[in-house]
Amino acid sequence: MSSNLKIAKFNSSVLPYRIVTDTTLTNDPIIDVTQGSGTIYEVHVTVAAGNDYYLKLFLQTASISLGTTPPDVVIKTDASSTTRMSFPGGLPYTALSAVIVDGAADNSSAKTGAGAVDITIVTS
Repeated sequence: MSSNLKIAKFNSSVLPYRIVTDTTLTNDPIIDVTQGSGTIYEVHVTVAAGNDYYLKLFLQTASISLGTTPPDVVIKTDASSTTRMSFPGGLPYTALSAVIVDGAADNSSAKTGAGAVDITIVTS
């Protein structure tokens, strides 16, 4: 698991959300990020420089084999920009895992560029 992974949990009836951030996401997947089920409402991906990348989210399993396990969600991110995706009705998951790679294909597993990639995911 990434040493830069941080989770803030608001455990109340007013703000029942978790904010997940990782400032150095790579092609080494972060597995079962929240250690349980939930719902995704927002995803922000910022690529500092370098290449276009693909954020792959796995929603149903805490056991993935990068390049073999097909992702449930693929989000293209452009170099030197921030990509935001909103899921107003929520996107449910049982085990949330994430990885950043060069290609959209299911078998893509490399991240060749040196550009820093930051992610923020708002879940419940």
